[in-house]
Amino acid sequence: MLAGGWLALLGLPVFLQPLPEAPHLPAAVAVASGQVSLRQPCLRLVCVDAEWQGFLPRVVDGPRTPGTVDEIRPMRLPQLASRRYIGLHSPASRRDWFSSTGSHALFAAGYGLEAVRSPETRVQLEFGTGYRLQPYADWGAADQGLVASGLMRWNQRLGERAALNQQVRIERGREHAFVRQTIGLDLQLAPQWSLLGDVELRHDTAGNGGEGRTDREGSLRLKYAF
Repeated sequence: MLAGGWLALLGLPVFLQPLPEAPHLPAAVAVASGQVSLRQPCLRLVCVDAEWQGFLPRVVDGPRTPGTVDEIRPMRLPQLASRRYIGLHSPASRRDWFSSTGSHALFAAGYGLEAVRSPETRVQLEFGTGYRLQPYADWGAADQGLVASGLMRWNQRLGERAALNQQVRIERGREHAFVRQTIGLDLQLAPQWSLLGDVELRHDTAGNGGEGRTDREGSLRLKYAF
């Protein structure tokens, strides 16, 4: 009681206002007498749908007597998420990344960035540099030595049943470059049937005796999902 009295004499209004656990007493008196605890509630995780639950001491009405033990009652907190409908997941993932690769043809490292992210549109960009050991391997340039590369991926939904995608990759050496571009259109004909079409363009500045050469290729596929 002496501690509660000193706090009240200091003139702080917060110690004179009652707490929800003891509305009939000032806050300082309730804390000093032990009727209100300043400890945070203890939380524990239980399965399956109870989620987080806390345990708080029940307020005992009337005067306290020596030896009185507070009854512990569970307090149910709002659910974080319902496992019956949705799972707990991170709301967002990283939008940038680093990559490295090494093989008999190329040693390289790069940096990637997701420039646009939405339910309908996604755009990813990658930039890198490396050392090419074998020309033309994995759609690379004709040069040996230091190279720089860039990659762009674009996906665009067109309504509920169609999607347009494009990928452009370029690798540049000291004298020559190689560009590979793919444009595709995916159509959902039925719940299990899809029509996939794409056109690919490959341009090599070292081809055709140094004048450059462009190869074109297309495909149309019917896909059934079991």
